[in-house]
Amino acid sequence: MNILVTAGPTREFMDPVRFISNRSSGKMGYAIAAAAQARGHDVVLISGPVAIPAPVGVQLVPVVSAADMLSAVEGHLEASDALIMAAAVSDWRPAVRSDQKLKKLKTGPELVLEPTEDILLKIRPKKGRRMVVGFAAETSGVEAEARRKLESKGLDMIVANDVTQPDAGFDVDTNRVVLITPKSDPLLLPLMSKREVGDRIVEWVEMQAGVTRQACRQDMLLDGLAGVDSRLVKQLTFLREIDKLKMVCRRTLLMDGSRYENDAEHSWHLAVMAVLLKEHGNVPSMDLARVIKMVLIHDIVEIDAGDTYCYDKKGNIDKLEREKRAASRIFGLLPDDQREECRTLWEEFEARVTPEAQFAAALDRVQPLMHNYYTQGVVWRNHGVKSTQVRDRNQHVAEGSRPLWKFAEALIRDSVERGYLEAE
Repeated sequence: MNILVTAGPTREFMDPVRFISNRSSGKMGYAIAAAAQARGHDVVLISGPVAIPAPVGVQLVPVVSAADMLSAVEGHLEASDALIMAAAVSDWRPAVRSDQKLKKLKTGPELVLEPTEDILLKIRPKKGRRMVVGFAAETSGVEAEARRKLESKGLDMIVANDVTQPDAGFDVDTNRVVLITPKSDPLLLPLMSKREVGDRIVEWVEMQAGVTRQACRQDMLLDGLAGVDSRLVKQLTFLREIDKLKMVCRRTLLMDGSRYENDAEHSWHLAVMAVLLKEHGNVPSMDLARVIKMVLIHDIVEIDAGDTYCYDKKGNIDKLEREKRAASRIFGLLPDDQREECRTLWEEFEARVTPEAQFAAALDRVQPLMHNYYTQGVVWRNHGVKSTQVRDRNQHVAEGSRPLWKFAEALIRDSVERGYLEAE
């Protein structure tokens, strides 16, 4: 498919040095463009002024103002199969632009504004059969306002989010969005990296257009390398796929509170914990190598299934089914023997029956407890989590390590005493 993506802010100048703009960083639009390109599509990215590099392999069309962006969209629309309008176009511009820098006076100049071009309304008569996706960045009444825009602009889908949320607003790497279409119930996605959201949006466009996912360009390169063993190609394709784990953001902040942890970091951390804390396992003779394998592969399925917050009751209803489907696809990229090994390890971890699985699961529970403790329970408080929920969730730690459960209980009690966690 030929996919046209817009991204970033526009700038509306009042004089040669001053302008009206907004906080858009362009990260969401650039993530969509990168996702579409990786999925095998030809991508044109029309971007306002941003400070991030264009994704490799996309055609970048830089613009500045809303008028510039409209002109660029109209120029590339005919050749596109889908338009994904992720740009934050300024709604207003100065009615008069001075050719000279306005001098600083005791009283500011009177600024008269006029509306800019509404790009989606302008191109609506030219929509034809192509898919058009819009965005609604709102601060209140998110779904209602998004649906109004969906209908008034004749969109096939609108992606709405509350930009007041610290993990889903401007200039962050994560987003929490609602996908709204004319005939379906709104689909609330959990917190994801913007690249994950981009994949979901492009996947939806593909489904509506009746296009199956194309092979990734990098995969096609691997297949085309003369003399490369087919088994090696499968292994390298899998390794490329799991690179996406670095983009799956968890609900835990790093222990210094600076940002959200990603799944790849989480798995690495657990592997180191397994090496250092083996002596505290309930079964000293357990196979450490098997524990390390389990903690390294247990979250790979979240590339497809997404990370579900452990205290999200609604999100956990279909979690297992989503993860089973993801496991089948991702491990299915490997040669048969390694596919079976990884699938078996993942299922063993989930079942929590063997000493190795119980110890691996204990580490998986203790690590986020430490993150929440050292960040003074900010995630717990944001989600209204109670101490009884935390205790119930983590009591299985004792199955793998009684010393770690004793530590976890002490940490939970101290969190309550310090006000990090609400007692119940």
